[in-house]
Amino acid sequence: MKYLSATDVVQRIRSCLSAEGVDVDGLFGKAGLGWFGKVQADGAERAADLLALSDQFSQLWEGLALASGDPLIGFRVCAPDPLSWLGVLGHLMLASPTLKQAADNLMRYMPLVTPVVRATIEPKSDRVRVGLNLVGGVRPVPVQRYDFTWSLLLDTLRFVGGRPDLKPVAVEYAYPAPGDSAPYAERFGCPVRFGAPANALEFANADITAPIPTANPLAAEGLFRLLDERLVQAERSSFAARVREMLPAMIDQGGALRDAVARRLAISERTLQRRLADEGTDFSTLVDEVRRTIAQQYLGSDRISVKNLSYKLGFSDPSAFHRACLRWFGKAPGEFQQQKAKSA
Repeated sequence: MKYLSATDVVQRIRSCLSAEGVDVDGLFGKAGLGWFGKVQADGAERAADLLALSDQFSQLWEGLALASGDPLIGFRVCAPDPLSWLGVLGHLMLASPTLKQAADNLMRYMPLVTPVVRATIEPKSDRVRVGLNLVGGVRPVPVQRYDFTWSLLLDTLRFVGGRPDLKPVAVEYAYPAPGDSAPYAERFGCPVRFGAPANALEFANADITAPIPTANPLAAEGLFRLLDERLVQAERSSFAARVREMLPAMIDQGGALRDAVARRLAISERTLQRRLADEGTDFSTLVDEVRRTIAQQYLGSDRISVKNLSYKLGFSDPSAFHRACLRWFGKAPGEFQQQKAKSA
């Protein structure tokens, strides 16, 4: 089971805006997303630094709003067909007993869909509050990304519940109020508050606890087992590889601190350590492996001196690099240079 939600969403954005004459390919390229969704020769998509990728999507939405001249473009871009972006998770939502449970299931398995979306669901006295946080890196997340994501969530809940008229009772945005907020109230069909502490939708209990016509407890039980298994696999199978792929650039920029890697992956340091331990490794081991690989590429060449290579790899001084080479290769850095001179 492979989730292609991001690809589905991106392709829909492309097709919708291309029809309006917007230079979508140019905007994707400018945001560094020209590659997105394209399969590489080995059949795998590029591994991504999650926060950097999120920043690229923020840049894309900023470019789309500017090119279209429409700050409300997030509402105008058509979402994918209902549930097509959720894969098996969409079937679980349809099999859930109520919209509240369907939303709970969506939050639970959100990491299978996109790890940069942090969603919460909180019961209140007479309503249920759904919170949303789109995690970014250094670039602020534009409001258009939230407009689009809220539209996608609403369309999904309406389809699952068989309620095309479903609407929230309140909407909150952690953004300053636009010059004209009337289109927001019209779009959601309820009061919209700006300058709030967080981004959230609130639904009346009567709406969110209504039964889903397609509820199927037996099907849901089987889908839970499948998704739990996939969630464990997604967390473990390639986590160390993702960390390892991030390290060369970070080492070259002056270090690979554990907290910096955790931030880029949008997780805590503790979670980073736990996931690596689950795969039988740790952060220091990965850094050591990457350093060894880079050293092997440069030693014995004229591209860089031993002293500069030691600093490039993040060692405090050349003597520390000397000891590492003895441990890695059984020989000192200078011996590589001597071997090269003899073979010349």
